[in-house]
Amino acid sequence: MSNEEKAVVEAKDTRILLQAADYVRSRFNEGLDPSYLFHNYAYAEEIAEKAEELATMSGVDDRDKERLRIASLFYPLGYVGGPEKFTQRSAEELRMFAKQEQYDLSGADRWIEGVPNADDENDLHTRLLHDAVWSWLGRKRYDRRSNLLQLEREAIAGKEGDPVEFGHEMQDFLLKFDYLTDAGKQAFDKRRRKNVSKQQKNNYKVQQKEVKAKTGKNFGRGIDTMYRTAFRNHINLSRIADDKANMMISINTIILSILIAVSGAGLSFFEDLFFTSPEFLAPIIILLMSSLTAVIFAVFSARPKVTEYRIKKTSLLHSKEASLLYFGNFLKIEKSDFIKYLSEMKMDQDSLYDDLARDLYDLGQVLHRKYLLLTISYNTFIGGLALGVITFLSVYVWNLTNMQ
Repeated sequence: MSNEEKAVVEAKDTRILLQAADYVRSRFNEGLDPSYLFHNYAYAEEIAEKAEELATMSGVDDRDKERLRIASLFYPLGYVGGPEKFTQRSAEELRMFAKQEQYDLSGADRWIEGVPNADDENDLHTRLLHDAVWSWLGRKRYDRRSNLLQLEREAIAGKEGDPVEFGHEMQDFLLKFDYLTDAGKQAFDKRRRKNVSKQQKNNYKVQQKEVKAKTGKNFGRGIDTMYRTAFRNHINLSRIADDKANMMISINTIILSILIAVSGAGLSFFEDLFFTSPEFLAPIIILLMSSLTAVIFAVFSARPKVTEYRIKKTSLLHSKEASLLYFGNFLKIEKSDFIKYLSEMKMDQDSLYDDLARDLYDLGQVLHRKYLLLTISYNTFIGGLALGVITFLSVYVWNLTNMQ
C-alpha cells in the first residue's frame, strides 16, 4: 500500500472515530439523566483510551483496534435508558450508528453484550473491552471513581445509602475481581491489589465516622456536657440533702438527750414542783415530741432507698421505663446480658441518651423524696422549738400572775 493510500485510510479511520465520539456525546447530552455521575461520556472516553492501550499491548491489528475503540465509546451509552440491560441498548445503538455510516462492525456489537458475563472462554476483543471497562479498579483514581459511583447510586435511588455497606461491597468486589487478559493484568492488577488495602482503610475510617455519628460524638461536647452537668448537680444536691439530714439528726439527738437527762433529774430533785405545777411538763413534752419527729423524718430522708420497678427479669433488657445503667436494675439480669446491653448502647446514640434521661429522671425522683422529708423535719423542728418556748413563757408568766 502506497503512502497516499495509507494517508486516505488513516483519514477515514480518524473520521469514523470522530463521528462515533460525536454520536455518543450527542446521545448522552440529549438523554442522560444528570444523576449519572459515573456512567457518562467521560467514562466512555476513559474506556476507549484504556481499550486502545490494552489492544496495542496485546498486538491487535489497527482495524480491530479501531472497532474496539468505537465499541468502548458505545459501551456505557445504554445507561441513557437506565441501568437494567444497558449493554443490549448500547449494542443496538452501535448497530444503528454502523448502519447509518455504512461501517463494518465485524461483531463489535457482540463484544459489548459479552462484557457482563465475560470469562476466560470469551474471544480476545471481549476480554480486552471487559478489562478496559473495569480498568478504574486498578488505577490511582480509584477513590474518586468509587465516590462518584456511590453518589450516582444514591442520586438514582433518591435516598442516602449506607457508606459502610457500600465500602464492604466494593472491597469484596475488588478481592474477587480478575482481569481476563495478560495486558490487563500487567497494566492494572498490581494497583488493584493496592486498592484493596486502601479500600479496607477507607472502610475503617467510614465505620469510625458512623460510630461517632451514632454515639453523638460528632455533635460536639454540648450534649455530653448537658448530661454531665445535670448528673453532677443532682449528685451535689443529694449530698447537700444528706448533710442537712445529718445536721438535723445530730442537733435533735443532743436536744433529746439533754431533755431526757434534765427531765429525769428534775423528777428526782424537784418532784414536788412537777406535781404542784404539772403545766411545766407541757413545753418539755412539746420539745421532746418535735425533736423526735424531726429526727425520724431526717433519718428517713438520709436512709438509702433503691428505686425498683415491677418489671419481669426477661423484660428488663427491652424495657422503655427502667434504665439498666442503674445498679438496682442491672443486678437483676445476667452479667453476659448486661455486657451485651452496654455494647449495643455504644452503637445506638438514641437509646443511650434515652437511658441517661430515664436515669436522670429516677435520680430526680429520689431527690424530690429526700427534700420533701427534710422539709418536714426542719419545719417540725422549728415549729416545735418555737411552740415549746412560747408554751414555757406562757406557763411561767401565768404562774407569776397567780403567785401575786
